[in-house]
Amino acid sequence: MSGTGRRIATQEALLVAAALLLYWVMAVSVSPRLGVTADEVVHLTGGYSYWQFNDYRMHPENGTLPMRVATLPLLAMDLTFPPLDDPHWLNSKVNLVGEKFFFQHGNPVDRILLAARAMIALFGAFTCWLTWWWSRNLFGRTAGFIALVLAVFCPALLAHGGLATSDMALTACLLGALSLMWQLYHRVTWPRLIGASLVCGLTFLAKMSGVFLVPLLAGMLLVRWWRGVPLVVALGRERWLRGRLRIAAATSVVTLGVAAGSLIVLWGGYGFRYEGFNRAISDAEDYYLSWDVILDREPLPEPAGTSLDVLHPMMRPVQETTMTRLIGTLRDFRVLPEAYLWGFAHTYKFSRYRPAFFLGQYSETGWRSYFPIAFLLKTTLPALALIGAGVCALFWARRRPEARGWLYRATPLGLFFVFYWAMSINMNLNIGHRHILPTYPVFYVIASAAALWPMLRKPLRRYVAIGILGACALHAMESLLSRPFYLSYFQPLAGGQERGYKLLVDSSFDWGQGLPDLEKWLQDLGASGDTSPVFLTYFGADSPRARGFEVIRFGDELNDTGERVFPAPVRGGWFVISATYFHRVYLKTRGPEWTATQEELYQSLLSKRDAAAKTTERTPDEQAQLVQDLMDLEIMQFSRLTHFLKQHEPLEIVGGSLLVFRLSDNEVANALYGPAP
Repeated sequence: MSGTGRRIATQEALLVAAALLLYWVMAVSVSPRLGVTADEVVHLTGGYSYWQFNDYRMHPENGTLPMRVATLPLLAMDLTFPPLDDPHWLNSKVNLVGEKFFFQHGNPVDRILLAARAMIALFGAFTCWLTWWWSRNLFGRTAGFIALVLAVFCPALLAHGGLATSDMALTACLLGALSLMWQLYHRVTWPRLIGASLVCGLTFLAKMSGVFLVPLLAGMLLVRWWRGVPLVVALGRERWLRGRLRIAAATSVVTLGVAAGSLIVLWGGYGFRYEGFNRAISDAEDYYLSWDVILDREPLPEPAGTSLDVLHPMMRPVQETTMTRLIGTLRDFRVLPEAYLWGFAHTYKFSRYRPAFFLGQYSETGWRSYFPIAFLLKTTLPALALIGAGVCALFWARRRPEARGWLYRATPLGLFFVFYWAMSINMNLNIGHRHILPTYPVFYVIASAAALWPMLRKPLRRYVAIGILGACALHAMESLLSRPFYLSYFQPLAGGQERGYKLLVDSSFDWGQGLPDLEKWLQDLGASGDTSPVFLTYFGADSPRARGFEVIRFGDELNDTGERVFPAPVRGGWFVISATYFHRVYLKTRGPEWTATQEELYQSLLSKRDAAAKTTERTPDEQAQLVQDLMDLEIMQFSRLTHFLKQHEPLEIVGGSLLVFRLSDNEVANALYGPAP
């Protein structure tokens, strides 16, 4: 390489490094404004217990890799973990153990979150680098920088790169494994063989959906055999293999070697022990759900029935399937660690049914249009324009001599894109746009093909270049304007962050991140002299109690284990409602309309409350039933109120997720006791 070439390469490397550092800083620097999101408590509690106790009872349904990586810095902190004779630990109740770990032992929650999120952001930076690397190798230097800008400023990649959860780790590992395996299928070296084994194993440990790597590798092998280009084997003396049969045999052996190495890595993630429990530190009978339940041999344990059960009976599949039988066989022969198998079975079982909200509709089994529309709603308009330009450029360039080379070299991305989207569209689990996060790098590689337009339209080269540069700048600007709440980003045509709650909720908008901003909002309210009561309905794993909020909890008993009065003494004042609760996604009263059945049940519960107020003598069973009826009544009152609030726009949205309303005494009375909505 000439001196000029080396200088250009050095400058390029410095620019890429600066962009990756910028991504990491942007993802991590918003942490003080983001409270504990719904999954972070269980991820960090589980990961910390893995390191400290070599025990995998806590949250095995998620990948151990991101949980371990995120909690590495926590090992240097002086933290107090709940005692190992705690009943919740013994029964694998990670949510309850996590609540104690985070909020009841004096541990520095803000420091824990910042350190853990900084580690996960490294996966995000690596994903951005891979996006640049693919675009650079396929379409050239300019294309590489287009893809890099799109990835670095992508609201979705920034949102989940700045949270201590598993989606970013899966994205990085899956894309990294495909990239390394494709290189290995063309030139076999010891570093590539070891590296591919490691990264493939880490992909399985990143998230249970990492097994999607298996059919992808099968597809890559078929394409590799069909193309039949020579295979270079450099494990010692370099040899060139030609002929489809010889190449097929060699790549099959290589794949088996990687599979063996991946199994070693996977077992290493669980301490090279089959049992998920470390019985040297505490006894345990089983995970919080038994194997027979998780394999659909027995029904789920029935919770105590309530009057709300008539509204939405649970859909609980209990029939064994081919998948559950396979998992049972792997367990019988101890092929994989117990905790991994239990976690995989848990994920499979509960992915078939999950209440969800989408564009004003409700479903327990999802919509085929969910992820395509979610992608359009939560991707910047400039990025969408560049993706369209890239598709057009590839279409018009298909007759160029190098086009065939692009298609073949991009085989891993193409197969991944098609397979992953086919799986996503047919998936019943529609609770978050984050589940298509791994496809964003592929979209941005496609968008980077817009750099080919100057070659195809030479008279318009200057205008095309200006258009591409302008789109990248607008993409970056739109991303910066969405800070710090990347998670609740919606593109302008969808109404932006102010209207996004009408379209998607849960981890697409409201994951419980808003309490730090709510704390300041409450302080400002107090400073203004407003003494009106504040009624809070909070969705997430953060703790308004630990933060000392002077609020009245209302309708959110599912996310509050503390003592409270039922039903809440609701009257005129401020109502702060998490967007997910606003749509009652996980309540039995969910649905677009207040039905006659709901009104009949509500009136019945009101009558029971009034009758109970006339007597104080009750048996223990009668008292327990009364408490349950009053809890159900609060849910019905909250639901009636939210139907009433459909006629109102929130005064503001605090913390990117909390809808704020102000109601008078008369309005509250009308909502609760007036004509049915």
